Amino acid sequence: MFVTTTDDLLPTTKLEHAEGLNVKTSRTGHSCAVVLALHLLLVALLVPLPAIAQEGRPVSPNEPLTTSSPTIPAPLRDDEKIELHRIRIVNRNEGAIQVSLDTGKTWETVGRVVAPAIRTAPGYKAVEYAPQGTIAATAVHGLRIRVGGDDPNENSPTIIGVEPAEYASRAVIDGKRPNKGFGGYISGAAGIFTDIPAGRSIFRGLAPLPGNPVFLETVTGRLTLLPDSFAPTGTGEVFVIVVQAPKNPLVALTIENKSGGMVEARFADGMVRQVTGVIRPVKGIGRFDGTAYTGVGKINTAHTGVVTVATVPEDRTRPEGVGKEQRGGFQICPEWHNSRTEEFGAPQVLTVGSPGARRREQEGLPPLFRDTISLDSEGAKVEVSIDEGPWEPMPILTGLRPTAFTGPGLTAIWQEQGIKRKAVQGVTAFRIILPSPTPERSASGLLAAASAYRKLRLLAAQGGRLPIVNGRLTINANPSNSANVSMVRFSVEGMPRGFTNIPPFTITWDTTKVPDGEYLIEAEALDPSGATIATSRRRVYVLNNEPAESPTPQ
Repeated sequence: MFVTTTDDLLPTTKLEHAEGLNVKTSRTGHSCAVVLALHLLLVALLVPLPAIAQEGRPVSPNEPLTTSSPTIPAPLRDDEKIELHRIRIVNRNEGAIQVSLDTGKTWETVGRVVAPAIRTAPGYKAVEYAPQGTIAATAVHGLRIRVGGDDPNENSPTIIGVEPAEYASRAVIDGKRPNKGFGGYISGAAGIFTDIPAGRSIFRGLAPLPGNPVFLETVTGRLTLLPDSFAPTGTGEVFVIVVQAPKNPLVALTIENKSGGMVEARFADGMVRQVTGVIRPVKGIGRFDGTAYTGVGKINTAHTGVVTVATVPEDRTRPEGVGKEQRGGFQICPEWHNSRTEEFGAPQVLTVGSPGARRREQEGLPPLFRDTISLDSEGAKVEVSIDEGPWEPMPILTGLRPTAFTGPGLTAIWQEQGIKRKAVQGVTAFRIILPSPTPERSASGLLAAASAYRKLRLLAAQGGRLPIVNGRLTINANPSNSANVSMVRFSVEGMPRGFTNIPPFTITWDTTKVPDGEYLIEAEALDPSGATIATSRRRVYVLNNEPAESPTPQ
């Protein structure tokens, strides 16, 4: 029986790519017909968001800190959240990394996997504060997904990392050696290494927030909960991160940099509330990873136990830790969590909590350590008050300077920088200003990220590294041992596009129905039992419309 199903009849899902096609092009009139011969090669083949639910009071923008008691964080209800976008990652070599603005109906590619995760690994202490199956950390230098459940032996729950290009420990990207100066958590074989630069795309404006749920996508496109027993194989598992934020988001945090100082949060509806207090003020800065890719006065990391702020400008001239030091930053951390780490008592860490005996209190809770603090740098900034003066930009502070925020320490740094100024008390307060997360901001971020990626791939196509196709594309699968082949299944970026059981196993894909850009075409040969016995993949660049402007190297 003849069976052919086209992309118009099937639900969509997606994957990635490989090599193994021949391309034939013939022009007839105005259209261009392209034939791809795929030579098959044998291969082995919503978690609720917590946040604040306390009553507050409206205040004027310049009102000083109040003396109210801290409120207790509480989980957000479903009706207090809004979906911003979704991130889709195919865990396979050359797997697609995509973003959707319409709950997964359509996707834009923003990057690819250069090395997949093939196992999970024990995480760090703060992972236990994140619910299982959620984002445990978001940073310009990587994302962390909590996979494992609680361990009765009190080991850290297992995680999977998503890493930017600069931190690939198992891949060489564009001929450049991996960053050797990285001193933070190393994912190793539990990392999904990408070609996306640190501090860009899903590691910046499109980054998820701590606590966002992570799902597995089935071959039919259905989302299922990420089980705590999950173990990646690197053969094409698909992760979908649903990026959510509170409808009433945090827009500012004011922190008095002194013992007993207050930490107050301001929300988009004008409410302000004291959320905790300062136990130990921060006195200096340290060489925190990823800060060279962050920007001075910007959020570098937000996870369930730490917020890291960069105090240096972006410097991408060389890997971090190589040559002249270009890192610098400080951390905000719950006192109880900090007491469990090697950074306990460090002058580069400001700790928060309630007076008295240490206890788990703020860990993994909003507004500081879940759901609310994003990496979006457009409009976001961390300001300082020096000697209780007016708010001003974060000073540039580089390297290991344990007294950088004290009066004498800051004065000495200014002298080194040629600034004629003297501080007495030093930095007496911080103010973190955050943009309100909205679907419109996600759309703007996706436009920039997807456009940049398309330009890079168009350059590759024009340089002959992948074929340029348009119009109706005929895809022929020619299995080397067709006698054992019962059916061939075709997909584009892992989304089913058709299947046939009639040799020579051919389908047609109408490329005019998709945006211009790079796509992975895949053919899988199945035996009578439905098992995959061979597969072939190839990337192509769809170009049905002339680019608005010539791409330039980036």
